[in-house]
Amino acid sequence: MEEGVKNIKRAKGAFRFFILAGLVIVLPLFVFIFINQPLKPTLVVIKEESRLKVDSPLEIQFDWPVARQVNITIEPAVTGEVAYKNMIIGQHFSRTVVFTPELNFWPDTTYQVRVSNVKSVLPSLLPAREYVYTFTTESVPKIKSLTPEVVGEIRADQEFKITLDKKPANLAEYEYRFLPAVDYDTLLSEEGKTVTLKPKSLLSQGQTYQLSVWQKKIRNFYQKNEAGFRAEPESIWTGNFAVREAPFLSGFSPKGENVGLNAEITAVFNEPVETASFKESLSITPALSGDWRTEDQKTFVLKEATLAKDTDYKVLIRRGLKTLKGGYFTEDATHTFKTIGPVEIARFSPADGAAGVSVSHSFSVTFNQAVDKTSAQSHFSLEPAAAGDFLWSGETLTFKPKASLAFNTTYHLTISKGVKSLSGFDSEEDYKTNFTTELSLTKLAVPFHRQEHNLSCETATLVMALAYRGVSVSEAAIIDYIGFDPTPKSGGVWGNPNVAFVGDIDGHQPSTGYGVYWDPITRAADQYRSAYDFTGWNISDLTAEIKKGNPVIVWGTAGSGARIDWKTPAGGNVVAVSGEHTRVVVGFIGSAENPSKIITLDPLSGEKYFTLSSFLWNWGLLGRSGVVVE
Repeated sequence: MEEGVKNIKRAKGAFRFFILAGLVIVLPLFVFIFINQPLKPTLVVIKEESRLKVDSPLEIQFDWPVARQVNITIEPAVTGEVAYKNMIIGQHFSRTVVFTPELNFWPDTTYQVRVSNVKSVLPSLLPAREYVYTFTTESVPKIKSLTPEVVGEIRADQEFKITLDKKPANLAEYEYRFLPAVDYDTLLSEEGKTVTLKPKSLLSQGQTYQLSVWQKKIRNFYQKNEAGFRAEPESIWTGNFAVREAPFLSGFSPKGENVGLNAEITAVFNEPVETASFKESLSITPALSGDWRTEDQKTFVLKEATLAKDTDYKVLIRRGLKTLKGGYFTEDATHTFKTIGPVEIARFSPADGAAGVSVSHSFSVTFNQAVDKTSAQSHFSLEPAAAGDFLWSGETLTFKPKASLAFNTTYHLTISKGVKSLSGFDSEEDYKTNFTTELSLTKLAVPFHRQEHNLSCETATLVMALAYRGVSVSEAAIIDYIGFDPTPKSGGVWGNPNVAFVGDIDGHQPSTGYGVYWDPITRAADQYRSAYDFTGWNISDLTAEIKKGNPVIVWGTAGSGARIDWKTPAGGNVVAVSGEHTRVVVGFIGSAENPSKIITLDPLSGEKYFTLSSFLWNWGLLGRSGVVVE
C-alpha cells in the first residue's frame, strides 16, 4: 500500500516536470514569434498570365492570418461585399479575403486595388499596413473572321457570318447595320461565337452594301444574366460588298407597235449563253417558223420568219436559261411586240398597282408607235388632278408634277381612246393604271436623355419631354418633387405609385423597386409646363397630340408584362406589371387614324419603332395611360 502511494507521488512529480519543461521550450518560441510577427502579414499577389474574368471575384491572400477589418477600395469604383475564407480556428483566423462585386467588372479595363487596415490577428506594435496592386480584366471579343470576304462580288442570296474569337456573354452585345438597310434574321451558332445574318429577301443585284459591326460593352449583375449597364455602341468593323450582276437580256427587237412584217427577231444577252439551252427556254406565241442563228452566242437572230399583220406576238425566255459562265436566269423574261395596228400603251411607269411611290415622282406612258403628241396629251388625265408639264422622249410621254403629290394617296391615270397615230390606226380603247404614294412621316425632334438610375425611366422621359419644350431640368429635381413612398414590400402590401415613387429607384424590378404612375409625373411636369394625364385613350387620341407638336409619355413594360398587383396599406388595389417602363412617343408613320409604325424614345436604348399591334399591346397593359406635355 505504501509502495503504491509512493509510485503515484513519483508519477505526479514526473508530470509536473514535463509540464514545466514544455513551458520552458514553448514559451520562448511563442515570444520569438510574437516579437517577429509584426513584419507580417504580407500580401501575396499571384501573377497570372491570363486576364481576370469580368465575373470573377477578387481573392486576396496573405502569408499570415489577418484581423477581419481589412478595407478594399477599387478604382474605377466598384461596389461589392467582402468575405473571409479558409478559416483556421473557428471564424477567427483567415489568410484569404474575397471581394465579390455587385456588378461584373468592365471588360478591357485596368483596375487599381487598395487593400488597407491590414493587421495581424495577434497584437502588434506596428501600424496597420496598406497594399496597392492592379489587375486588368479580360478583353472583349474580337472579330476572328467574316464570311464572305470584302474582296470580290457576292450572291444575291448571300448570308453573312461573323465569327468572334470567344463568346461575348457577360462582355458585350452587338448590333449589325446595313446601308442601304437590310431586314434580316440573326442566327447564333451552338458554341456562341458565330452569328449568321440571313437577309429575309434577296439583295438587290448590282447594289453595293455597307455592313458595320457595332459593339456595346456591358456589365451584368454578378452571376445573373441581367445587364446593369451598357456602354455606348462603338463601330469595330466596316466593309463593303458588291452584289453580283445577274445575267440578263440586254437587248431585244423588234419592240412596241407598228412593227414591219419583214422584221427579224433579235435577242441580245449580256454574256454568252448555251445554244441548246436558249432554244429549249424560248417560245413564241403565235408560233413562227424560222432559223435561229448566232456567231458569238450572245446575239441570236431569227431568220426567214414571216410575221402576220396586226398581230400581238409574245416572246418568252423561261427561267433556267444557262450561260457559259455557269450563271442562270432566275425569272422569266417576256417581250411582246405588235405588227402594224392601232395605237396602244406599251408601258406605264410606275407600273399598275405600284405602292410607296415618291410624292416627287414623275410618271410616264410609252406608246407602241409614233403618235401625234398634241393628241396624246389631250387624252391624258390624272385623278386626283395635279398640275404638271409634259416631256417627250421618242414614243414615251412623261408627266412631271409641278408640286409634290399627296402622301398615301391612290392616283388613277387614264389615256382615253382616240390618240392619233402617225403611221397606223388611232387608239380604240381607254388605258388605265393606278399607283399609291408613300406614307407620310410625322416626327418631333425630342432630344434623347438616358435614364440615370436603374428605375428612373419616368423622370428620364419627363426630362426629354420638357427639354423639347425648352425647359432644362434634372432627374434629381423631378425625383425630389415626386418623392418616395416609404412603405416596405411585405405580404402582398406595398406603396402606391399613384402617389409617389414605390421602392428603391436604384433597385431591381419587381423585388426591391417599381416606379411611379402618371398622376405624380403630371404634377411634376406642371411645375414647368402645362401637362395633363389620361387613361383609356385610343391611337387617334395619341397621334392627334403628336400632330399638335406635343410629346406624350406612355406607360407599358420593358419585360413580359405579367400582372403583379398588390394592396396599399390603406387597402386600395394597385394594378401593376413586371418590367413597368415608360417611353416618349415622338412620331408615327402613315395616317393619324391608322399608322403603320409608332416612333418612341426609350430612356434605356434610344429611338425605337413599334408596329401598331405591338405598341397597342404594350400600351394596353396599364390601361393606355400617359402624360401629355404641352
